[in-house]
Amino acid sequence: MIPASFVPYILKLISPKLTESIANHIAKAFKLPQLVNYMELPNDVDRRVDKLEVQMKMVAEDQHPPIFTEGMKKEIENRLDKLEEFEQQVRRKKAFKRKDG
Repeated sequence: MIPASFVPYILKLISPKLTESIANHIAKAFKLPQLVNYMELPNDVDRRVDKLEVQMKMVAEDQHPPIFTEGMKKEIENRLDKLEEFEQQVRRKKAFKRKDG
C-alpha cells in the first residue's frame, strides 16, 4: 500500500502524462490537426479569393471616369425642370384657349 504522503508526488508525476494523453485523444477524436491545417494553411478557397481580388483590382483600374460630372448632372436636372415648367405653361394656355374658343 502507498502511504498517503506519497499521493501528491505521484499525482504530480502522472498528471502531465495523463493530461497529454487525454488531449491527444480529444484531438484525434475531433480531427483537430486537420482542422487547424485547414484554417491555417492556404487552400482552394484562399486561392479563389486571391484571384477574384486581382480581377476586381483590374476592373477598378480599367474603368473609365463618369461621363457626366456632378455639375453637369445638376445642369441637366435644371434644364429638365425648366422644360417641365414650360410644358405645363403650354398646357395651361391650350386649356385656356379651348375654354374661350
